[in-house]
Amino acid sequence: MSRRVYPLNSLRAFEASARQLSFVKAAQELHVTPAAVSHQVKRLEAYLGVQLFRRLPRGLLLAETGQVLLSELREIFQQLDKAMERVMESESRGGLTISVAPIFAVKWLVPRLRRFDDLYPDIDVRMSSSLGLIDFQRDGFDAAVRLGSGQYPGLESVKLFDESVIPMCSPRLLDGPHGLHAPDDLHHHVLLHNDSMAYDPLAPDWRAWLKAVDATRVDASRGPHFGQPDHALQAAIDGAGVVLGWQYLAADDILAGRLIQPFSLALPLGSSFYLVYPEAYTSRKKITVFRDWLIEEVGQD
Repeated sequence: MSRRVYPLNSLRAFEASARQLSFVKAAQELHVTPAAVSHQVKRLEAYLGVQLFRRLPRGLLLAETGQVLLSELREIFQQLDKAMERVMESESRGGLTISVAPIFAVKWLVPRLRRFDDLYPDIDVRMSSSLGLIDFQRDGFDAAVRLGSGQYPGLESVKLFDESVIPMCSPRLLDGPHGLHAPDDLHHHVLLHNDSMAYDPLAPDWRAWLKAVDATRVDASRGPHFGQPDHALQAAIDGAGVVLGWQYLAADDILAGRLIQPFSLALPLGSSFYLVYPEAYTSRKKITVFRDWLIEEVGQD
């Protein structure tokens, strides 16, 4: 059995007019013209086959049929408002499932999540570390943080920060017989390679950095290679060598003294970190809350 189709716009126009006993005030509430409200009410009266108002020179008076309908509609609209509020509230509460680049998770997001939890205890963040492409609907993700150009068709992209690379190492390396006073001094140290950006021919590596500082005595091809930038960074923290580390994401390690930057030249990575999510999710409150919090955290950095 098919459900009857009711003139919902006409019902809303009638309910507002009946409460206000005025087409003008109802029009102001509904952001339309009084003529539009009057037309919708006449349409409803024609649909029902009854007169809902007595139109007087100085205003409106509800007919008996109008009083009956208003009483029923008032309860229906109140239930509808409550249902909408529950839906919007549930959208702002509960789980926020995000996919993030591993180094962003380890070096930036995880150390700050406690602050988000304190501010928004009703939003449980569920995080998956990945660099691969995702299908937001199929995979059940609300948003993702990715390193790239920010050009993702069908997705909103919010730039978080740029990134650059610069040599980093444990302070312990400076205590040995070979200090790092000039770039050519890297000849005496192990070079740690981050291969995560190998797909981008413009991403600076050790060869590009050594060429930029005119270090001719250093063999850029030697040293261990790592598939993830946080693995290479951790090897440098452990004193295994010197890494061309990601400057922004290593900031906490620098401030804590776990790493130092022996040289001043930093080369831009060419890619930036973005928060991305489907355009259809733009109005979801839990996403806008998380987005605004990320922007505020980056601003404090």
